[in-house]
Amino acid sequence: MYLSAWLSYFIHILFQRISRSATVEDLERKTFPAKPIFTMSLKYLLKHLLDALSMSKIGTRETDIRYIITVPAIWGIAAKQFMREAAIEAGIDGDRLKLALEPEAAAVCCEALGHTLTGKKFMVVDIGGGTADISVHEKQSDGSLKNIYAPSGGPWGGIYVDANFIGFMTEVFGGLAINTLQSKDMYDYFDMIRDFEVKKRKFEFDSKTDITFRIPVVLKEISEEQCHQSLSDRLASLKYGKRVFTRGRDKLAVDSSIMQSWFTDPVSKTVNHISNVLKEERTKDVGLIILVGGFAESPYVQQRIKEELPGKQLIIPGEAGLAVLKGAVMFGHKPDIISSRVMDYTYGIGVRTKYDEKKHPADRKVYIDGKWKVTDCFKIFVRANEEVQVDSKVTQFTTPNCEYNYIKIFRTKDRDPTFITDPGCEPLGVIEIHSEIDIPLEEQKTKTTFMFGDTELHVLCEMVKTGKVETLILDLSK
Repeated sequence: MYLSAWLSYFIHILFQRISRSATVEDLERKTFPAKPIFTMSLKYLLKHLLDALSMSKIGTRETDIRYIITVPAIWGIAAKQFMREAAIEAGIDGDRLKLALEPEAAAVCCEALGHTLTGKKFMVVDIGGGTADISVHEKQSDGSLKNIYAPSGGPWGGIYVDANFIGFMTEVFGGLAINTLQSKDMYDYFDMIRDFEVKKRKFEFDSKTDITFRIPVVLKEISEEQCHQSLSDRLASLKYGKRVFTRGRDKLAVDSSIMQSWFTDPVSKTVNHISNVLKEERTKDVGLIILVGGFAESPYVQQRIKEELPGKQLIIPGEAGLAVLKGAVMFGHKPDIISSRVMDYTYGIGVRTKYDEKKHPADRKVYIDGKWKVTDCFKIFVRANEEVQVDSKVTQFTTPNCEYNYIKIFRTKDRDPTFITDPGCEPLGVIEIHSEIDIPLEEQKTKTTFMFGDTELHVLCEMVKTGKVETLILDLSK
């Protein structure tokens, strides 16, 4: 059995510098620690799943379950680790937990729906509530999916249209009125949001008719009391002219051009990003786009992509909003269906090496133990945009120079970094190795192994002589 979960409501915090002390805001701008909220959400989903199983499947044990949590492909290593830690704290066994990238899960689902993809390169555009995720694949003859372009995207999902709507309502009714509605009449507030959601899902790109929203009567009353003027007078004083007007006691009508403006920014950013990806050398011959995700069900989104990407075949599977969920279940059954991935960064470690006047600046050399050395060199394990198999392992050997040796892990977008201090290089974490006192340092070779190709980064160091193994401690501020 499998569990697929995503927490769109809190998605925006993972585009900040994530850390274990990260916070989220509620509707009243009060801040709360993010980790417990993620943990509680996952704990609720876990309980809901187990309760449902107990009623429908006699004899199913929790230990029979493998858990798949879907995450946006553009999430960084720290964000994925953050989610893994929250899941473990929620009671999920980490050994039976795997993270799946949302566009890859969607690709697996679409391939299973009977679309003929063998030998084709195709792009998956997964537009959900918080993010737009884009990945490009090629289906191999053995049925596996080869990733041919590093997953990318941005915070351009449907919630940003909602944010524009709330911004408009704040302008019309006043910030104090909206805040009062949120804190005093939460049911009416969410009823207003649900009504907007219905209109948003049906709105078309070329719509010419006014859009009518139901508004809480209490919101109108609060606004008129706080602004000391009727809603009609307030509307007359705003920039919208006749494009915004009341209908009856509890309805507000807006011109379709205003509704369209709420979609413009997030959808334009998505379309522009798709266009830029398709201009890359390895993706120029991609002729098929598969559109999935809840926001992908919007007629406006579909029409914009069709109009601005002529010549591309567009597939929108039925129940596009469930494609990631269904694909995650399939991925859980067969995780090796993704045969290779393209690296988004160059990964390596910081090392000390012999000074080479042809490679190293003279001001970087230092005299150590009777020899000229260069410190802080970037020893590359894998390069950005390099294709790696899902089970790839890259190993390098180093020799410690003191009792306490620290293997520092770095990444950069640069394909050929020279030093770990180069612009754009960032530390991911450190592996601490305690050298053996009774063994000479020169005999204590350390084998550092990067395991690439999975949805998560795994790094471990082994003392060759003793067999002692240490794993990467990730810096969640990165």
